[in-house]
Amino acid sequence: MLDQLKILLRVYVQPTKAFGAMLDTGSLLFAAVAAAIVAVAMQSLSSLAPVAFLFAPAAVLITASWLGRGSMGVALQRDYAPMLACTLIAWTAAHLPILLLVWLAPQALTIARIAAIAYFLILSAFAIQAVTGASIPQAIATAAGACAVAIGGYFGWDQLGGVPYFFLSPFMLIWLYPVLRSYADGFGNGLRSRQNFRRNLEASTLNPHDADAQYQLGLIYQERRNYTEAIARFSKAAQIDPADPGAHHQLGVIAREQNRFEDALSHIAKAHALDQKHSSSEVWRDLGATNFALNNLDQACTQLETYVERREYDPQGLYWLGRVHKSSNRATDARSAFERAIEAANTAPPHLRRQTAKWGSQSRVELRSL
Repeated sequence: MLDQLKILLRVYVQPTKAFGAMLDTGSLLFAAVAAAIVAVAMQSLSSLAPVAFLFAPAAVLITASWLGRGSMGVALQRDYAPMLACTLIAWTAAHLPILLLVWLAPQALTIARIAAIAYFLILSAFAIQAVTGASIPQAIATAAGACAVAIGGYFGWDQLGGVPYFFLSPFMLIWLYPVLRSYADGFGNGLRSRQNFRRNLEASTLNPHDADAQYQLGLIYQERRNYTEAIARFSKAAQIDPADPGAHHQLGVIAREQNRFEDALSHIAKAHALDQKHSSSEVWRDLGATNFALNNLDQACTQLETYVERREYDPQGLYWLGRVHKSSNRATDARSAFERAIEAANTAPPHLRRQTAKWGSQSRVELRSL
């Protein structure tokens, strides 16, 4: 219980780490009870239903659509429980200060409720980022979209008349429970499976020679965009097994995300030297894109052309090659690369469309500027 309270209080000062801790060791039961206690004290228990049944699933489905994180059913079973736990903690943290106003300044309660909703949206963006690995703009947009769904559902409830109450009647719930039990169990297992997987990895790290456990934990933190922990794990993996290119490559990817291009070049070059075919030759692409950021155009061009020869239908590699040609004033070559990137994005396999769409869209923007 004390550990759960620490996670709740940590939300106010370190939201990213707090929601990461919620995913690792948090309790959905604690999150639900804490939110219910605050809601009852505020005499607004009904406000939790839109959060649990509309906001959380909407956030999962929106990010699944944007990021290509599997089908809707798979995304809900995997992410609903983690999202619900984090959003309930966010709701509790946002509304907890209002309890003081109930006794001290009840005349300011309306303004405080509005401020709490705004604060909840900010915190929920951090929660969405932790659960799904979305970027900050994507997480903010997702929080806004999920909020719109929750508000629409809240006000639309009365328009449905007695239909919702019919399905919530004891008779219907008893009849539906056996039918929906397997789905409910699947939704509830999402948080437990994450925590069990991470717990097993943590146990594996007790072996000082197990670089893969450190690497896998690094990938978990990297997906949450908790780069401090990810860098620590990847660095440890590289220290244990210097001949493995994976950790060096990911350290370079993170450095690029943080605009530390010199560090990125150093790490990716190490991965490239260890294995030029690492990650389906993507090490060539990342090396070329990093050299482009450092204005090493000749090197970038050679590396990206090598990559495109190996993977000619990767829109990201073609996009970066087009950028290099454009900066080198080779408009014809740049146009060809951007057009190929758009074609590759449009003809990508269905399960990769959402991931490749970004590079096709950016290539269209670059084409218009030629």
